[in-house]
Amino acid sequence: MVFIGYYSPENYKLLLELADDRKKLDDKWEDWLVNFIKAKIGLSRDFTVEEVHLDVKKMNEYFKSKNIKNTSKNRSVYIQEQGSIDFNKRMNN
Repeated sequence: MVFIGYYSPENYKLLLELADDRKKLDDKWEDWLVNFIKAKIGLSRDFTVEEVHLDVKKMNEYFKSKNIKNTSKNRSVYIQEQGSIDFNKRMNN
């Protein structure tokens, strides 16, 4: 199973303000969404893909508490952790 992060338009706008690697991100949510869909379709060929709906404020607080930067690498780790937590909660209910 692979977890993939999903940003609402509002959360993506906030991500653009807070990300330490802003220059690597798409300027518009619509462009990000196209890439998200392509990635999800590609991953779905080999894996079960679960979307993790992200709260950027919560994610950024997590990064601050760990004293780490808001970068794609750290966002990816966060998404996998949150996805696992959410999945385990669903399985145990």
